[in-house]
Amino acid sequence: WALGSLAIALPFTAPAAMAAWPGLAAFNAPSLNWLGFIDRKPITEDYVPLLPWMGVVWWGMAAGRWALARRPSWLGDGDVAASGLRRSLVTLGRWSLSYYLLHQPVLLGLIWLYTRAA
Repeated sequence: WALGSLAIALPFTAPAAMAAWPGLAAFNAPSLNWLGFIDRKPITEDYVPLLPWMGVVWWGMAAGRWALARRPSWLGDGDVAASGLRRSLVTLGRWSLSYYLLHQPVLLGLIWLYTRAA
């Protein structure tokens, strides 16, 4: 939990640290943008820094370990989900990369059709 909190807090303290020490402007280089210690957003819209999102991943891992150790019934009994909502979530979880890669061309196609119709 502590590492997750630290990772989430770092990007919010980065601008103050950069003002205090101008040498931190080196983190604005494109090769270091992924760290998240930048004081200006890059041009790209798909910019996702490692920090604070690594903190969210660590929190999820800690919560999963806690639930597995103390509340295993929350995670199901290990067999395939029976209810409709639960089955849908399991399917999305198993095919999340495919869903992520396919939804973008579909949305862009819908936007393109909308602009052609307007």
